[in-house]
Amino acid sequence: MSDYIIQADHLTKRFTLEAGFFARNDRFVYAVNDVSFGIQRGKTYGLVGESGCGKTTTARMLVRMYRADSGAIWYSPNAGAQNILLFNRKQLRSYREKIKYVFQDPSRSLNPRMTVFNILTASYKYSTIWPGKKIAYEEAAAIMEEVGLEPLDLEKGPSEFSGGQRQRISIARALIMKPEVMFCDEVVSALDVSIQSQILNLLQRIREKRGISFLFIAHDLRVSCYFCDTIGVMYRGLLVEEAPARDLYKTATHPYTKLLFQGSGGMHTQAGGEVKTTLESLQGCPFAHRCPHAGMKCTERIPDWKEVAPGHKVRCVL
Repeated sequence: MSDYIIQADHLTKRFTLEAGFFARNDRFVYAVNDVSFGIQRGKTYGLVGESGCGKTTTARMLVRMYRADSGAIWYSPNAGAQNILLFNRKQLRSYREKIKYVFQDPSRSLNPRMTVFNILTASYKYSTIWPGKKIAYEEAAAIMEEVGLEPLDLEKGPSEFSGGQRQRISIARALIMKPEVMFCDEVVSALDVSIQSQILNLLQRIREKRGISFLFIAHDLRVSCYFCDTIGVMYRGLLVEEAPARDLYKTATHPYTKLLFQGSGGMHTQAGGEVKTTLESLQGCPFAHRCPHAGMKCTERIPDWKEVAPGHKVRCVL
């Protein structure tokens, strides 16, 4: 059995630059550029970077919301690995029952016209593991208590809850399907700091109790280091550094990783600007246009992916 339940293998994705019927097909945004990483069983992998760096696009490819242009996505539920890009409709449905996605904004992902119970069971009732309404209600009541809400809340609507409580409902909706992996896409970024810690502690308890693997997407490197086991730092669709989360704040090597740590700590940074949209294939280091240490060799080719310590990889010519 593989140590990894999901592995991204050299994934790429590009989108046409304009939308609509008369859009040209010769201009593209290169959103993800040759990304490879793995989510270990019972562990949390964090994808970190600024908005527009390709984190969410990568996650949505892993659940086939977007179709990858090239590469492979290996899923290993038990012995043997399967490439989900080759799944038929029945296989994909079974896969999605085990891989659940929690979105950033619960106010947009929860139907305001439905009760909490109907929200939790909207997909569950059409799954292959639907136990019937009576048992499902009992399961929903137990999960509501697990996420810190009351069973009586099942009959309420989303508008009767705060932002943090709505996010707990989103987490409960994922848990009721008994998933193997949960994708958490900026699940705490829109919440107050005190509520963020409560949600992170809840996810930590869920991981310990259920043994679920997580893909945790965030822009705050310090929050990610608290919750994750491994961190992958992403910039312009490319992983530039990967390391154990517990050591990254001490061992960060790439200039962009150091920039993220400085920014999350409220420090002034030397590298100005923001993520540059990638309109053509990368030819050099993706961070060269913002890096205070960049030289000519940084723009000549994409740096190699080198292991500088056990489990610590970096993509930088310096």
